[in-house]
Amino acid sequence: MSELSYKRYYSKGKYEAAISIFGTGLVFLFVAIGSLVLEYLDIDFIGLRYWGYWLFIPAFFIILGGFGQLYTNYNYKKSIMATIADRNYEGTHKIENIALEVGIKPSDVLRVLLDLRSHGRVRYKFNPETGEIILGEKVQYEQAEEYVPPPKKIDHPLESMGKNFCPYCGHNIIKNANFCENCGSKI
Repeated sequence: MSELSYKRYYSKGKYEAAISIFGTGLVFLFVAIGSLVLEYLDIDFIGLRYWGYWLFIPAFFIILGGFGQLYTNYNYKKSIMATIADRNYEGTHKIENIALEVGIKPSDVLRVLLDLRSHGRVRYKFNPETGEIILGEKVQYEQAEEYVPPPKKIDHPLESMGKNFCPYCGHNIIKNANFCENCGSKI
């Protein structure tokens, strides 16, 4: 069966931090509680005491969405850990194959793997020639002295010509590497 003979299915969910969702929900909750306080003290501030209590409703659903995101993240981690356990925590694997197996977008698989590695739950590094992950091997992160962290939003790939380090994470790279061993970025 060729790679193009089947349709790829990925979950519609995303692996992302839930803290911003909870923060938004808490702002709504704070304003709603503030409206009750204003009503109790008989203070009229931009009419908030008359309509602010309605913000309890969106606050509830936003906070519920935050718990939904936590549950999605938990399931993503659980399914990727199960997939890695099926591979005996060793061997060389393409992220795309793991993504197809668990039904999660490759970019989300990469985020989950980075989180699992940072928490010490899995060990791997990237093959500098192919970009595949090598399970069971630990990366010895060595930050280059001349590395300057890039901005959070990147519109185009960062220039790596003439540099002996990854422009994304600062890891010293081996000569003629196509990928960073630490973050897997294409050099």
